[in-house]
Amino acid sequence: MRRARQRLNDVAEPNSASASRSREHGQAVLEFALAAPFLIAFILFIADIGFLGFNYVSAANSVREGARCAAVGGTTNAVSTRVVRTAGSLSASVAVTPVAYSGTNIGADATVSADFTYAFITPLNMLPGLNLGTIKFNKKAVMRMETTNPGTKTSC
Repeated sequence: MRRARQRLNDVAEPNSASASRSREHGQAVLEFALAAPFLIAFILFIADIGFLGFNYVSAANSVREGARCAAVGGTTNAVSTRVVRTAGSLSASVAVTPVAYSGTNIGADATVSADFTYAFITPLNMLPGLNLGTIKFNKKAVMRMETTNPGTKTSC
């Protein structure tokens, strides 16, 4: 009853204090509606940067696993399989280069390199001037050979 009487007063006196409070409430809703998309995009961008960091570390670990496989005598296919299996969410976007051996003796270097592509979740391509749909990065790992017969193990 009290609210109904107040609304009647607001209609009769549009410049009253309660009428201005009602307009201020509408203004706050409009300001929030204008600011919310930017706030949500910023939060998603922060989460995207976290995912990028996680995937960067995962790429380094997967290449190191591949180098370990090569160091114990894994074939190029075994090394590639090891890198892809340990790449986690990046496994669909991995390109492994063939293993490079600096020699066939124990102590020679086995080098594994792979290219990774990370696709952002946040639609950053919608912003003019930003071309951040995907980021490509290369990781490389070198380990010393532990066997004199490189490329003989078919699985690691």
